[in-house]
Amino acid sequence: MKPSVKYLVFIVIVSLAVFLVTMGSFAASWLSLLPDEQAILESLLPKLLPYPMLGALILCTIVGGLVSLLFHYYITPLLRLGEETKLISAANPNYRIVTNGAKEIVNLTTIINESAEAFSKLQQDIHVQVRASQNKLNEERTRFAALMSELPNGVLVCNIDGQILLYNAQAQNLFSREISPPDADSQPQGLIGLGRSIFSLLDRDPVVHALELLNTALDKGQASPITNFMVTLRNGQYLRVNMAPVFVEKQGNRKISGFVLTLEDMTRQIESDTRRDILIQSLTDDIQVSLLDIRTAISSILREPDMDRSRLDDHRQAIDQSSAAIQKIVDQAQINYSTHLHALNRLEYVMAENLLEVLASNIEARFDMKVITSADRGQWLMLDSYSAVQAISLLAGMLRSRTAVEELHISLEQDDDNLAFMTILWPRQPVGHDLIDEWKKSPLSTNRHDEIMTLESIIQKRHGEISAYPLHSDACAVQLTIPALEHDTPQPLQTSVEHRPISYEFDLFNQSGWQELSQQKLSRLTFVVFDTETTGLNPSEGDEIIQIGAIRIVNSQILYHETIDQLIDPKRHVPASSVAIHGIEPHLLEGQPTIDKVLPHLQQFTENSVLVAHNAAFDMRFLQLKEEATGVIFDNPVLDTLLLSSVIHPNQSSHALEGLAERLDVHIVGRHTALGDAIVTAEVLVKMIPLLEAHGIYTLEDAFNAQASSPYAKQNY
Repeated sequence: MKPSVKYLVFIVIVSLAVFLVTMGSFAASWLSLLPDEQAILESLLPKLLPYPMLGALILCTIVGGLVSLLFHYYITPLLRLGEETKLISAANPNYRIVTNGAKEIVNLTTIINESAEAFSKLQQDIHVQVRASQNKLNEERTRFAALMSELPNGVLVCNIDGQILLYNAQAQNLFSREISPPDADSQPQGLIGLGRSIFSLLDRDPVVHALELLNTALDKGQASPITNFMVTLRNGQYLRVNMAPVFVEKQGNRKISGFVLTLEDMTRQIESDTRRDILIQSLTDDIQVSLLDIRTAISSILREPDMDRSRLDDHRQAIDQSSAAIQKIVDQAQINYSTHLHALNRLEYVMAENLLEVLASNIEARFDMKVITSADRGQWLMLDSYSAVQAISLLAGMLRSRTAVEELHISLEQDDDNLAFMTILWPRQPVGHDLIDEWKKSPLSTNRHDEIMTLESIIQKRHGEISAYPLHSDACAVQLTIPALEHDTPQPLQTSVEHRPISYEFDLFNQSGWQELSQQKLSRLTFVVFDTETTGLNPSEGDEIIQIGAIRIVNSQILYHETIDQLIDPKRHVPASSVAIHGIEPHLLEGQPTIDKVLPHLQQFTENSVLVAHNAAFDMRFLQLKEEATGVIFDNPVLDTLLLSSVIHPNQSSHALEGLAERLDVHIVGRHTALGDAIVTAEVLVKMIPLLEAHGIYTLEDAFNAQASSPYAKQNY
């Protein structure tokens, strides 16, 4: 309750009390008189009654004046003094209090300012010492940043839930490229950013499968396992991904708390492979023509030993021309092939035992089948483990749904020729070869030309074989021939990552799930602070957005490199009165995207975040009115710094962005530009969080309840 409201309530109560006491006293005196005395007094009432009422009125005026002086010189200054003292201690040590209250309040203010000055000097001394202590750490950070920036590949660090904790510029470039336009029905490529999900960038299944392999390898006692896989992005890029775990020690147990991904763009290499295949095919076709001419000429010569000289010379000339053509073709092929990179390798090194454990776990969980596995200890395979698990699981599913098979025996063996054989056996339950043929020809994936790839085509491409046994009756087993890893080949799963930074901690390793968002501390949340510039102040009357600016905050850190700053063509006139405020001339909006093109990008940018704005009702109303036309709905939680300011500073005269920024020592740059105001609001929010905590507002739910109680929460647009 504001001091002015408290003052009015106090005056009303005092006035009522004075009048009630006066009238009560008069009534009590009246009732104590005899009837004759009352009759006499009744005739005198017109002369006696005005004076007690006048006295009561004068008394009320005196009391009201005294109360007014009390509020003006003591109560209101004390309330503001309390707010501003908390502001100094929690958010802005350089703030100094100015008051016009009573002498005692002024003296108290002087003492607080002197204490604040001493506190500020002490804090500066501490900052100097901390800064000196951080110099070495900053040097390490600089080295680390230089290392990250110079790495040829992209690097992503994620927690176990897939939230991104760290990325370098190369990774950002990989996920921002537009290789090919997305299909109308496909989902847009996700955005890279701290706190965002890796699963908006990469398909979930290969990542989860790789984590399963790492966990299995860890359970087997491998110290530092790594694995790799290939993925295709929604924008048409092909990436080779290497995954290494990040460990945490808990109660003597070593567990995976996150993972590091290194990303290599294989798109150009795959395109080079395609060119190579075309080159080989063209080379084969062209040579066959020339060889046919040579063979025809030689055959004619052999058939006619006594051929006249002129015909013999013609055949010799044809042979010479064809051989010259072959030489030319080979020379050109050699030139073209020199531009070819290494052949694409979709394979990965995986221990046989680990592969079978993942395979058994997958089949048992999905189909409720018993799986018995066996493999030579220490056996390594070179294959696409994700496709292998999907293929064998497909066979298990077909057997389970179409036959009475309830048990599988899967073994991996290696022969002297360094070939591995995977045998899938289902005892005493023979099935027809038509089921096996259907399984071999079932689509598993598509290649870059959208051609269907079956298990049979994949195995044949790897020079392997698929055989069903027995050959001439119903089958009880299938055997896959798989290229194996040479014994003397280095084993990648045992390679330790020597240069992984171990001196950095990331709070997001312990991030709670989004289902607990309302109970998360404000300092641990992810915010998107945004602002709009518009053609006017009346969204319900046709005014439109002409600029949107947004910036992200993760764990109370403002990410100045993760922003949106977009002009928008409103498709209507921009009044001069609006231009005078934001300075955006109409010609600057010509050719800019319309709101229906911009809002989907903004929605993607705000995923899994709390929206924040100053006077958020104004900006949110513009977005709300576009829901039906664009189909874009912003259902994020929303915080308003104006409302929160009125909660923590109820006795301050202004809650405008400028006044709030001044109180919190935030320097305003780019005022009345969307991104400029968003940045100022973000810096204000970060400095407000300690003040909110000082008022007992710790979680998002606390902040919602607090801003709902603000007197400004009823503003409509």
